[in-house]
Amino acid sequence: MKITTKTTASVSNSATPTSSPNASRTVPIPETLQLVPGYPDKLKIYQIAASRFWQVRCYEQTTGKTIKRSTGQTDKREALKSAKALYDQILFNRLNGVAMTKKSRFDICAKGMMEMQAARVVRNDISAEAHRNDQYFLDAKVLPEFRELDVTEISYDKLENFVAKIGNDLAGSSIQRYLGLIRKVLDYALNRNLLQTLPKFPKIPKRDEPRGWFTPKEYDALLKRAWQLVGTDYVMRAEPKAGQQLGNVVRRLKFTAELPHMIAFMVNSFIRPTDLKNMQHKHVEIVRESHTFLRLTLPESKGHDKPIVTLEKAVGVYEKLRTAHTEGELAEADHYVFMPEFENRNTALRRLQQQFNYLLDDLRFKTGPRGEDRTIYSLRHTCIMHRLLEGDNIDLLTLARNARTTVEMIERFYASQLTGEMNIDSLQSVRSHKGLQLSKSPDTDIPLKVQSGIVTLDLPAPSSAPLDLN
Repeated sequence: MKITTKTTASVSNSATPTSSPNASRTVPIPETLQLVPGYPDKLKIYQIAASRFWQVRCYEQTTGKTIKRSTGQTDKREALKSAKALYDQILFNRLNGVAMTKKSRFDICAKGMMEMQAARVVRNDISAEAHRNDQYFLDAKVLPEFRELDVTEISYDKLENFVAKIGNDLAGSSIQRYLGLIRKVLDYALNRNLLQTLPKFPKIPKRDEPRGWFTPKEYDALLKRAWQLVGTDYVMRAEPKAGQQLGNVVRRLKFTAELPHMIAFMVNSFIRPTDLKNMQHKHVEIVRESHTFLRLTLPESKGHDKPIVTLEKAVGVYEKLRTAHTEGELAEADHYVFMPEFENRNTALRRLQQQFNYLLDDLRFKTGPRGEDRTIYSLRHTCIMHRLLEGDNIDLLTLARNARTTVEMIERFYASQLTGEMNIDSLQSVRSHKGLQLSKSPDTDIPLKVQSGIVTLDLPAPSSAPLDLN
């Protein structure tokens, strides 16, 4: 059907709009506004000076936004059909939580949040590693679940369903990490007026998982076996194929003296594996005063930047490492203490982890007595636990600050694992009374008796005479 265009005061099915020269080209022409029969008044079609097509708009009460679209139609009857289709789509998307405006889609907001966070990395407000971890968590589970949703559709129910979906395989702390990342995205949307309020988040109970560590006996076994393996090779092979006696080589691992040095150093220095990776000789100072120790002025980790002081045994380990690397001219101030031959520090740490993981498998130390996993990080936990066990009245605040953590973390993850038997010496100890000079009770003339550390009054034998009560 051929449609003719008429320029009249009234609007025909295909009218081309007229407007005054001062009118905005995108503002609806008042006389063209039309309700859609049988639909709510918030759904209208209209024309604008900037386009020959009819436009449609609909106010979305749940989001507080007006959705505007071009119908792509010049015929009013076809435009009405397009408006009805849009309204039906809005209802469908509302039920399924799909975004209607691109700007407020969850994935668009997530991208914006990460771009903003990348700027914080440049300003050193957040570490590059933390930023990479956030991107990993987003890609792994968050975006697959919420990618196409409008941020206004993220409700408590949807968050609770998300937790139920991922909760079987993750610890409470990991679930909280995912929820925290979702909150970051929604905060980004809130600050840009794409969201009115944040939804309520499910509460995840804290279940502190025991942290793997090594008893003194296990630590001795680790060191002994690590030195035995130095200079040997370990070849990991795949399952042999048909006709093969041995499978193809998957990995060839050579054990180096860095392995036992690393074990001893970490158990005597409180450092994290990331510190092991980043520590250069310029960060290390040997102090020989009333006590001998290393002062480690390491790059900031987990928000802590104060120097770490080590136990005395770490000094000897460090001196042996530096002497060994001096021969290869790798012991200058800017050289790394461990695996300095690797410029890629992630590769350096991975080589140490591979050696250590095989050592754990060899000794069957991969899992602790309470089922906890043990990794290279467990050497730091071992250092802290040994101080709690062997230190003489060690102050938790001092321990926490030196280990670049908090007293709460020490109490939750370390001190909570102590048992009475572990500190049986303290429980059965007797306070010394060498300084006691009293020979008589200060309030009486009755002599004092000290036996086995217990002070008693040396009372006379009771008299058989009756008591005078008068």
